[in-house]
Amino acid sequence: MNPFKGKPWIFVTLLLYTLLLTGALLYFRFPAAQFKVFCQTKIEQMFPDTICTISKLRFKYPFSLEAEEIRLTEDQGKKEPIASISLLTINPKLSNPTALFHVRLEAYGGKHTFLVLLNREEQKANLDNITIQNMDLTRIPFLHKTFKRKVTGLLSGKGSYQATWKDDNYKAEGQGTITIDDGSFSLLLPVLSLKEIDLKSSKADISLRNNALQFEKGEFQGRELNGNFSGKVAFQSPLPFSKLLFKGNLIPLPPLLKKSRYAKNMVNQLKKRHNRTTLPFLLQGNIARPRFKFDT
Repeated sequence: MNPFKGKPWIFVTLLLYTLLLTGALLYFRFPAAQFKVFCQTKIEQMFPDTICTISKLRFKYPFSLEAEEIRLTEDQGKKEPIASISLLTINPKLSNPTALFHVRLEAYGGKHTFLVLLNREEQKANLDNITIQNMDLTRIPFLHKTFKRKVTGLLSGKGSYQATWKDDNYKAEGQGTITIDDGSFSLLLPVLSLKEIDLKSSKADISLRNNALQFEKGEFQGRELNGNFSGKVAFQSPLPFSKLLFKGNLIPLPPLLKKSRYAKNMVNQLKKRHNRTTLPFLLQGNIARPRFKFDT
């Protein structure tokens, strides 16, 4: 059983990191070997029906904690991977060494950093100065299992994130900007004769509130299409049932117009009727079964 089915994977993964930080406070109580078992056990208790393994865990002078090859997998069925971290380094800040930490990660081909401020009494965590650099989407099995189609690209971003989990009630808010370079995603049904959208680059402002991820000022440049968009994903359980509501405009480029008579005819009709060459669209439905239509 996958305990993340009803939750966005990236936020639960951040919670996993925070749990490791809490264990780091036991530095002076356990030798490294026992401490590694402690971390693995605590994570497995927090996420039932999972197996956590840590290849190596060591303390580095003067106060750093370093863990290699952290793996979280399902404990039932095919034991599929859920999340993985190649290298995790935790440094307590001397200004508040029991609650404030600088974290460096190597995961999914990229390098990422953030600051964590823990409040154990109120069961809160603030993640500030989050920097995600070149996270390879093709290496994230949970992403492909959710979308059930090919998703590629290098994800980067900056932002902040706040979480509370008091009385088993998990709430989260966040904001930031993201970019995806050299990406692509497969379509369930062709759009303008395309079965896949190839992206040179894309960017958007994002915010997480009330269990919904909002996208603003989104735009992308592709090999056959350019476009802009805004909208949101309202998270549901299981995650593939999360509802989509996006709108925007597509701009067919010459390579597409040359090979697609359908796209060329649509552009010509819009230019004649409305004196424009952009194609307004609406995306609804859910992640498993999105519904796309031109809103002309």
